[in-house]
Amino acid sequence: MPLSDAAYARLLTLRTGLRHFEAWSGRQARSAGLTPAQHQLLLAIRGHADPEGPTVGEVADYLLLRHHSAVGLVDRAEAAGLVQRTRSHDDHRVVRLGLTDRGASRLETLSALHLEELHRLALDLPHAWAGLGPVHAPHGFGPADGPQAAAARGGSVDIARVHDRPDAGSARVLVDRLWPRGVAREGAPFDEWAKEVAPSTALRRWYGHDPGRFSDFAHRYREELAHEPARSAAARLRTRAKDSGVVLVTAAKDLDRSAATVLKQVLTTA
Repeated sequence: MPLSDAAYARLLTLRTGLRHFEAWSGRQARSAGLTPAQHQLLLAIRGHADPEGPTVGEVADYLLLRHHSAVGLVDRAEAAGLVQRTRSHDDHRVVRLGLTDRGASRLETLSALHLEELHRLALDLPHAWAGLGPVHAPHGFGPADGPQAAAARGGSVDIARVHDRPDAGSARVLVDRLWPRGVAREGAPFDEWAKEVAPSTALRRWYGHDPGRFSDFAHRYREELAHEPARSAAARLRTRAKDSGVVLVTAAKDLDRSAATVLKQVLTTA
C-alpha cells in the first residue's frame, strides 16, 4: 500500500526539526568558544560509562568517525586545553580521555542549555533512539567486510576453534597468547603460532571472557594492535590473508566475543 501524504509530511517535519535543532546546537557551541565537533567530543567523554573515561576508539564510535579523524579532533581539543590524556589504571598501555576543568565548565553550561531546549520541545531523544539499533559498526566493520568481501580483495579471513576439523586450503594460525590445553606440540592442528598478535596478559586477565566487558575489551585490544610487536604481526597476517587466505585459530569457547573476532575485523578493514 502506498504511503499517505501525511506520512511524508510527518517525516519531513521530523527531519527538518532535527536539522534546526542541530543548527541551534552549533550556534550555542560557537557562542561558548567551541566547534560543534568539540562539543560532541566533550559530551562523548563526560557521558561515557567508565569513570576512567573512553579510549580514542570509543570516541570514534560515538562520533561516527574513523580512528585517525578522532585522533586529530582529540589533538586539537587537547591543545585548546579542553581534554587530557591519561593512562588506564588497569593497563598503562591504554590511553583514556578526560575533561580538563575548562572543558568540563563549558560542557556543563552547554548541557544545561540543551536540556532546557529539549524540555521546551518536549523531546526525549535518547528514549526515541533506543529502538533504532546500532548506527555504526566498530571501526567501519560492516556486512561488506565479511569473508566474501575479503575474498574479493584477494583472500579471506575465517575463525575456527582449535579442535574444529581443519579444512583444506587456507593456513591455520593460532592467535592465542597461551598454548591450548590438550594439544600436543607435534602434529598441532594449525600451521603457525602468532602469539605476538594476541591480547596482552593483563588485558586477557581483565576481560576474563565477561560478556559485559567485551565492547571495552575490543577497543582496548585494537589499541594494542596499533603498537609493536602486535602491529607487525597483524600486518604479516593481513598480507598472508590477501595472498592465500588465513584461518584464525583460538581456544575460546565463545567465538562471537573472542579476541579472534576482533582481530578478524581489524584484518578485513585495513
